[in-house]
Amino acid sequence: MKELLPFLVAGLVTGSLYGLAGLGLVLTFRTSGVLNLAHGSIAAAAAFLFYTLHTEHGLAWPLAGVIVLAAFGLIGGLFLERVTRSLGDAPVAIVIVATVGLLLGIIGLLSLIYGHASRAFPDFLPTSGFRVADVNVSWAQVISFLIASASALGLYLFLQRSRLGVAMRAVVDDRTLVALTGRRPARVRATAWIIGNSFAALSGILLAPGLGLDSVLLTLLIVAAFGACAIGRFTSLPLTFAGGLFVGVAGSLATRYLTRPPLNGLPSTVPYLVVIVVLLAVKPSRLPQAAAGIRSLAAGPSGIDRRLAGVAVLGGFVALLAVPALVGSKLPVWINALIYVVIFGSLALLVWLSGQISLCHMAFAAFGATTFAHLSAGWHLPWGVALALAGLCTAPTGALVAIPAIRVSGIYLALLTLGFGIFLQNVVYPTSFMFGATIFVKAPRPVLGAFDGHDDRHLYFLVLAVAVLTCLLLVAIARSQLGRFLRAMSETPTLLSTGGLGVNVTRLLVFCLSAFLAGIGGALLVAQAGSVSGVGFGPIQSLGLLAVLTLCGTRLLRSTILAPVVLCLVPGYVTRFGLDQQAALFGAAAVVAAVVVAQRGPLGRWLAMAAASSDGRRGRGPIRDRARKEIFVAAVDEPAVGAAVPAGARR
Repeated sequence: MKELLPFLVAGLVTGSLYGLAGLGLVLTFRTSGVLNLAHGSIAAAAAFLFYTLHTEHGLAWPLAGVIVLAAFGLIGGLFLERVTRSLGDAPVAIVIVATVGLLLGIIGLLSLIYGHASRAFPDFLPTSGFRVADVNVSWAQVISFLIASASALGLYLFLQRSRLGVAMRAVVDDRTLVALTGRRPARVRATAWIIGNSFAALSGILLAPGLGLDSVLLTLLIVAAFGACAIGRFTSLPLTFAGGLFVGVAGSLATRYLTRPPLNGLPSTVPYLVVIVVLLAVKPSRLPQAAAGIRSLAAGPSGIDRRLAGVAVLGGFVALLAVPALVGSKLPVWINALIYVVIFGSLALLVWLSGQISLCHMAFAAFGATTFAHLSAGWHLPWGVALALAGLCTAPTGALVAIPAIRVSGIYLALLTLGFGIFLQNVVYPTSFMFGATIFVKAPRPVLGAFDGHDDRHLYFLVLAVAVLTCLLLVAIARSQLGRFLRAMSETPTLLSTGGLGVNVTRLLVFCLSAFLAGIGGALLVAQAGSVSGVGFGPIQSLGLLAVLTLCGTRLLRSTILAPVVLCLVPGYVTRFGLDQQAALFGAAAVVAAVVVAQRGPLGRWLAMAAASSDGRRGRGPIRDRARKEIFVAAVDEPAVGAAVPAGARR
C-alpha cells in the first residue's frame, strides 16, 4: 500500500484539476448545447499567458493569475457566448467545426509566438511540504487540490443559493426551462461561459508546472476532462468532479503498472478509454440530445448546369495533364495535392454524404501507409498489389470505428473517434504492426517496366489516375442506390429503418469505404515521400482535415477538389505560409465559416446548402416532411443509377 500512496496522492491532485475543467465543460454544454472541444487549448493559452506575465515579466503570481482569469474567463467567456449564440440551431457538424477551428487557431497562434520547443514552467506555489506515511506531499499539491475542491464547492453553492445560479441550474437540468426563470437567456449562457473558461484557465495554470509549456500536450491532456464529463453523463456536476478524481487516480496507477511497451502508452489514454467505455455502456437515451447531423447534398447539378459542370471538369482534367510541363520544381507539391484529393474524398464521403463525423481520419491514412510500407518494403510484394491491399486492410479499421456509430452520433461520435485516434497514436503507432519504436516507416516508389516512379513526372500521372478514379467512384456512389440510402440515413434514419433497410449495415459500409480510400491515400503519401513519421498522422491533423474540408463547402466533389488546393497548393507557393500560419489561419477561417453557415446568409448557402437542420428557423412543415418521404421512396423504389435527390430535400 505504501508503494501506491505516492501515485494516489498525485492522481487525486491531477484528478481534481480534471474535475474542475470538466465542471466548466458540463456547465457550458448544458446551458448552450455546445461541447467545447477547444477547452484544452484555452487552458494551454492561459498557461502560456501566465508564464509570460509571471516568469518573463516578473509580475507577482496572484496578480498574473487575476489578469489571466479576467482575460480568458470574462473576455473569453463573453466572446464564446456570442460565437455559440451565432451558431443558433446549426447542425452538430457545423458546431463541431467551430470549436475545432478555435482549437487549431489557438494552437497555431501559440506556436507562432512561443515556438514548438517545450519550455519548463517554474513552480510558483511553495514546493516545500510534509510527509505522510513516508510520502512527500508538497504544499503546491495541497494548494492545487484545495483550489480545485473549493472552486467546485463554490460553484455548487452558487447554483444552490443565488437566484442566477438557480436559473442556471434549471437550464442545466433542462435547457427548455430558461424562458421560465425570469432571467435573460443570454445572461445565463454568458455566466456559464465565464465560469467554464475560468475553470479551464485555472486548470491549465495549475497543471503546467508538472507538464511544462507544450501547447499540444496541454491541449490534449486537459481534454482528459471529457472522461470526467462522461462519468457524469454530461449532466451531473457532482458526478463530473468525482469522475475527474477517478480518471486522475486511474491514470496515475496505470503509470505504476503499465511501464513496458506497448502498454506504456496506456496511462495517457485512460481518460479517452473512460469516454469510450461510458458512451458504449450508457443508453443513448440517457445522454443529453444534440442536434441532428449535417444534411447531405451529393446530387450534381441538372440541365444546363450539369453540362457546364461537365465542360469545367473536362477542362480541368486537360489542365492537370499539362501540369508537369508547366510547374517545374513545384511538381511534388501537385503530387501531394492529388494524394490529398483521395484523402479528402474519403472524408467528404463520410461527412457530407452520410452525415457521420470522424475526428480520427488520419489514423485510417496511417494504417494504409504502414500496411503499404510493410507489404512493399518488407514482403516485397508488387507495388500495385501492395497499394490495393493497403486499402483493403484499412477497411476493417473503419468497421471498428463504425461500431460505436451504431449506438451514438453527433458530438458523442466525435468524442469517440477523437479518443480512438489518440489511443492509436499513443498505444498502437509505436508497435511493430505499424510504425515501430522509431515511429517511422519507409516504402519504395513504383517501377513498372518503362514506368519509373522515381521520376516525379511518372509518379504524377500515376497519382492523377488514382485521384480521378476516386472522384469517379464518389460520383458513382452519390448517384447510386447506396448514395440514396446514405442521404436518407443522414436525413431520417428512423424512417429508413422502418422501411426494413439496414441502417447499421449502411453505416458500417460507408465507414469501410471511407477507410479504404483513406488507406489508399496514406499509402500514396509514404510512396511519394519515401518515408513518413507517425507524428504526421495524429489527432491534430485529423481535426485540421475537417476544418479545411468545411471551408470548401459541403458539396461532395467540390469540397474534395478544393480542399487539397487550400491545404497543399496555396502553402506550396506561398513559401512563408508555414504550418503554424496554416493552423492559425485555417482555425480562424473555420470558426468564421461555421458562423456564416449557421446564419445562412448568401455565403453560408454557398458553403453549405445542405447544412440546414430539420429543426431550423423555417420549421417543420408538410413540405419538409414530404421531402423526407421522397428521399425514402427514392432509396427504396428507384434502383436506377442517376436518380437525384428531390429539390425540396435540400434547402
